[in-house]
Amino acid sequence: MKKLIPILFVVAVLAACQKEPSLSKLDDDYVVFTDYDKSADFGEYLTYYMPDSVLLITNNEKATYWTNEDADYILETFADNMAARGFTLVDSKEDADLGLQVSYIEDVRYFVDYPNDYWWWGYPGYWGPGYWGSYWNSWYYPYPVVYSYSVNSFLAELVDLTNKNSSNRRLTILWDSYMAGLKSGSPRLNRNLIIQAIDQSFVQSPYLTNQ
Repeated sequence: MKKLIPILFVVAVLAACQKEPSLSKLDDDYVVFTDYDKSADFGEYLTYYMPDSVLLITNNEKATYWTNEDADYILETFADNMAARGFTLVDSKEDADLGLQVSYIEDVRYFVDYPNDYWWWGYPGYWGPGYWGSYWNSWYYPYPVVYSYSVNSFLAELVDLTNKNSSNRRLTILWDSYMAGLKSGSPRLNRNLIIQAIDQSFVQSPYLTNQ
């Protein structure tokens, strides 16, 4: 995670010196960063719930969701990877040990530094803590999170839904994956690149298993 800022800063500088990206580089793999709660024992979790759409993080006040065929492929790729790690997808978040939420950052360019309690504070969407249950009032990252967002970026977060009786009433983020890359004019290429990035985020997260 600490390498994220200098890497993306160099990319930004290079991009500023070049009006149009080289077409030969549009098929480059996504950059994938993952982090997790070092104190978490993923073997204690059996089930998870995942919304049936991808949340679009934009500058618009109204929340929008990605529900087309490409979004289905993305969610299915997450489901396949979670199943391979021994986790079972359930139909109700009330019956789940974990919640998996996937967001797409659409044309939003700003810098975010969290370890504060509130995730996407001020942005529309139903994935505030209340979406997972009325007993939650905030997010909690037990590790520092620093991101620089750009066009064509995806974010996946795995939240703990088992500590409903916790006195602090905060929703713990156990694992997150940030995936970013160039957006080409080919929808099929864009879809293939994000699917590869999702697979890579699990490859570099061997601890994420209950087997």
